[in-house]
Amino acid sequence: MPVADPEVSGDKSSGVSGKQLSAVSGPDQKSAPDILYEVRYVNDSNEHVYSRPLPRPAAEIENPPGTQQAAIKVVEVRTTWLESGAPELVIKDTDAIKETTVSDTVTKLAATEESSEGKVEKEAEKEETIKLPPFDSQRCSYIEILSPAIREALRTVVDYYPEHNLDTRSVKIYWPYPLLAHYDKDLQIYQEKFENHECDSQACSGHYVSKHIGILRNFLQENGGAAIAEERKRHERGYATFEMLWLLYRPGEDVLFDRNEYGEYEPYVVKEVDWEMTDGSIKSYTVTFWNMNADSIVMGPSDSAHTFNSFAGEKEITSLRAFPFQYLVKDKNGKNPEEVRKRFTDRGKVFFELRKKGCWDFKGYGTTFPRRPFEGLVMVDPIQYFTDMGSERCVLDSNFETDNVKVVDRECCEEGHKVIRSLRRPFRFAGYSKINPLKVKGLEDHQYFLCDRRIEAFVYKHREWRDLDASGIRPINYDKKMLDTLVLEPHIKKMIQSLTDKYIKTLKADEAREKRSLDNPDQALEDVVDEESAWSADFVKGKGEGLIFLLHGKPGVGKTYTAECIAQNAERPLLTLTCADIGTDPAYIESNLMRWFKRAKSWNAIMLLDEADIYMEHRMVQDLERNNLVAGFLRAMEYYKGILFLTTNRVGAFDEAFLSRINLTIYYKPFSAKARKDVWESFFSKLEREKEDKMRIHVSTRDYVEDSEELDGLQWNGREIRNAFQIAVALAETEGEKDARGRIIIKKDHIRSTVEMSRAFKHYMKKVHKTDEDGLAAARGNRYDKGAAEKSEETTFK
Repeated sequence: MPVADPEVSGDKSSGVSGKQLSAVSGPDQKSAPDILYEVRYVNDSNEHVYSRPLPRPAAEIENPPGTQQAAIKVVEVRTTWLESGAPELVIKDTDAIKETTVSDTVTKLAATEESSEGKVEKEAEKEETIKLPPFDSQRCSYIEILSPAIREALRTVVDYYPEHNLDTRSVKIYWPYPLLAHYDKDLQIYQEKFENHECDSQACSGHYVSKHIGILRNFLQENGGAAIAEERKRHERGYATFEMLWLLYRPGEDVLFDRNEYGEYEPYVVKEVDWEMTDGSIKSYTVTFWNMNADSIVMGPSDSAHTFNSFAGEKEITSLRAFPFQYLVKDKNGKNPEEVRKRFTDRGKVFFELRKKGCWDFKGYGTTFPRRPFEGLVMVDPIQYFTDMGSERCVLDSNFETDNVKVVDRECCEEGHKVIRSLRRPFRFAGYSKINPLKVKGLEDHQYFLCDRRIEAFVYKHREWRDLDASGIRPINYDKKMLDTLVLEPHIKKMIQSLTDKYIKTLKADEAREKRSLDNPDQALEDVVDEESAWSADFVKGKGEGLIFLLHGKPGVGKTYTAECIAQNAERPLLTLTCADIGTDPAYIESNLMRWFKRAKSWNAIMLLDEADIYMEHRMVQDLERNNLVAGFLRAMEYYKGILFLTTNRVGAFDEAFLSRINLTIYYKPFSAKARKDVWESFFSKLEREKEDKMRIHVSTRDYVEDSEELDGLQWNGREIRNAFQIAVALAETEGEKDARGRIIIKKDHIRSTVEMSRAFKHYMKKVHKTDEDGLAAARGNRYDKGAAEKSEETTFK
């Protein structure tokens, strides 16, 4: 039945008059306190041993009398104490004195406190004495909500407070009672709605809702209300104190959190606040936040935490490692809150799109310390990432509540339920967990806003998975004109381009055929015919279906550049491998290579195996390890279905078994004088196109490149020309000579300085080997370049 107290006078906080309470209780109900105090003993296992009721808080007890139970308890206030020696509870009876001591089995004392405005009847025939432990052994206090009306009120107004389960019959709120402080205004509105509630049913809980909430709010006011009000005034000025820091972090509120201490704040949501107490005061706070992150399949909340250690006096809120978004005035770039929120929202849209496999261009920084810049193509493949890097996967909150199932107080009447339904708030973050990006078209703006900055991507240049900042992601702008800058005989260039274009069409047709087969499982894969599907002359299915090029010639003549140009023209990423990526252990060569081949096929990448000599050298009967290495590479290469470029400058060392497995072999002759001029001009054009307003090539520089005999005599390859030009640009920038438009001038003297050093070095190496580079390669049987063999024979047999 409802609690009644006809002697309680009405007050503003409760909104209930004494007359109303009397009407609720009925004329025959005995006056009883709403809140009781109790001293409770527990053992080391926290099991209840013994308890006695108290009339006042435990800290005020000296010689307490007995008390009586309330008809309906509103709240219990419990304080936990700890002391090394057990306290004693002594009960003295006037008729026969009896002592009961539990000190031998108890190490903890929990004083359960309940206070009331009602009268307490003293038991004349019994006197009790309680010895309490010292104050500095106090651990924590909490209140337990026993009133169904208050529990229903909390379930109605609280839309997110994960540390409290409000759907139980026993709700515990620990000191300093943050839930009550954060939702005090909401409880006040709820209380006012039931202030004049009328119902004929005496069993309706609506009769005492206002009173019970008033008792609870009065309790909060008496136990920290003044300090809370003072702290909120500080918040209005933009400051906070450590003692009341918990008040700043209301669960469910957006915050900006500098998680990695980079000085870069990211959006999060407050989840919960915990604290560590020493000698009755708070030593530190641990605040848990969450944002939207993803694993290999779904998106959802992911937790991060930060510990705030004690500080003295007031501190500016925006100087904290995490602060509520509402206190942001300007970020470090001078952006206002609306602009900051839009930036994070736009970045979140990128994050959402990157949950699907795809190739992107990236120019930005990584997210791990030390932060390093990255530029180039990257592949985002969440499933492949978690296959390769499972130990570093993002952990999502699997217990995150996504529903809004709340217990309804059936003791209230229909009018009361209407009020409750009008005030009830749905779960604030419904739909934020277990989001499959492949099955939804998009997210809400707030979900985008909370998306993490970190993207796990495979960086093609480094051939490693890296954590990158999503703000650096952008669509790829393939340069199809890059193929025009390749210095190669036109008919050879045309042949490579035609073969790759045709093969890519067949790959796309096969992919579409497989997709149609998956969409229609009843139809066999062989029955799905496409006119673009690849035809193989091999009778063994799946064998010899790749397109393999062998590019050989002296260094720096454009072998690697050819693969790069073809990849750009085909609008596909280039996956470049070396022996460091595949390894040299024969036991793992085949499996490693198959893993890379599978990855290239999944990513629609063109593969380049640069300097493939080590895997293709002649086999020898006595070298079993070499034979196993070559055999493993041969098997893997034969079953690869994709485009593969192999480059070498030692084709003479190849095992003959490889030559029959290569579709097209292309020899790159040493550059002619005209070819070298074309290479120089391509670099000049690139500089003027990209640095038109900052640098200029002097006319004499072009004349020197075209007519200089000393430069032509060096017979530089493409890589040497590139290096020489980069040095010339650096020297020009150092000197800083500019034209009338303020552009740095690159003169022929900048190139001549490199020419002189290169000529001296080549002359030295020729003396060491008794021949030049081409002659040495021919003498060793690595390759034959026109004119080089004759020079080598003359030197050797002279």
